Amino acid sequence: MKIAAYVDAEGEIARVSDKGAILLFELSGEVWKVRKTIRFGLRPDDGLAEIHASLAAMVPELEDCRLFLSRSVRGVVNSLLQEMGIQTWQSHGPLFTQLETIARKENERAQQAAKDARAERRRTRRRRHHLDGSDLDDIRPVLVGDEHSGHFRLDLVRLLQDDPWLNSWDILIPFLAGTPFRQLDLVCDHIPRWFSRAMRALAMDAEIMELPGLGVAAIITPKQQAEAT
Repeated sequence: MKIAAYVDAEGEIARVSDKGAILLFELSGEVWKVRKTIRFGLRPDDGLAEIHASLAAMVPELEDCRLFLSRSVRGVVNSLLQEMGIQTWQSHGPLFTQLETIARKENERAQQAAKDARAERRRTRRRRHHLDGSDLDDIRPVLVGDEHSGHFRLDLVRLLQDDPWLNSWDILIPFLAGTPFRQLDLVCDHIPRWFSRAMRALAMDAEIMELPGLGVAAIITPKQQAEAT
């Protein structure tokens, strides 16, 4: 990760309107290192054209960095930077503390964006499923071992957290009713109310176990297999 910080002569985070320079930091392991120093400054009497020209000349120096930290940034400068694809951060705290804070928040935002994207893909597939009956391969139980093992695993907790539009019935019943299997290891935060009724109707057995701090596990096997073993 790279973060550009506008600092004064003492290395403290400065206002963009003050005299200073840009330090381009890069995270190497757990240490922030200065990759380069970029000379940059705006004059109080600069108009929009001059500000735009200065920023347009500076942004390529940031390489692939898209995060810019300063103590304060004027409205027009902030708007122009964002138009150029730069995310601005404003803070007056200790420099390296703020670098760590920005990195943490950006990572959290990236993780949330990825989670939202996965959920949206599942919602799209779910809507398409209702329209054309296509399989939702990404929410089916996962095969454990080789293709002949008949052993599957499904983490309902993760699936339902990722996509609140899903429900346990729509995920489990198509698999239980339509897929030959020897064993299904199911993890969920609670046993669905319909579960016992479905086990009887589908002639299946389920061994239920509490998982402290994680929820409940159920090992599901077809009755014929259970009686034969």
